[in-house]
Amino acid sequence: MCTVCLKTSKGDIKLRIVPSWAPKGAQRFLQLVTDEYYSEVAIYRSVPNFLVQFGVISDQEKAAKYEPIQDDYIRGVPIQDGTVCFAAAGPNTRTSTVCIFLGEYTQLGGNPWETPIGKVCPESMDTLHQLYTGYGDMPQCGGTGPDPIKLEAEGNDYITREFPLCDFIKSATWVAN
Repeated sequence: MCTVCLKTSKGDIKLRIVPSWAPKGAQRFLQLVTDEYYSEVAIYRSVPNFLVQFGVISDQEKAAKYEPIQDDYIRGVPIQDGTVCFAAAGPNTRTSTVCIFLGEYTQLGGNPWETPIGKVCPESMDTLHQLYTGYGDMPQCGGTGPDPIKLEAEGNDYITREFPLCDFIKSATWVAN
């Protein structure tokens, strides 16, 4: 296991990354952290009592460096409050967008692309639950929150202009265990 610290606009959130749960997913996430991919990244999807999601950027040259990865095997790790997974659109589609769940979802985790890569450390759960969720889900899921397509096209200016209460991942770094 290793620890990653997300410096957010609400404070630090420490994640315990567990490669044995999802070796390919954990390796990709840690590569993104090493490459400083999660720097000034909007938490654009924040659904109360469901999840927060981040990883969409407007720098297409930077984003294009990360091809989708193959799915990991299902290991039976449950989706609970604080579980960290990649967002995916189906088999073998995980790239750089990450979800952190805000509750238990037993109906999720049954597909290989939903395999958790880690969990928020207990001391960071309060900070996780302080992230702003008032805008709701993205339009693609029937909500009125930020549109990831517009975020990708316009960058953080779109978020700060139209959704000023959205939180951000300022940086993500490895932490000595």
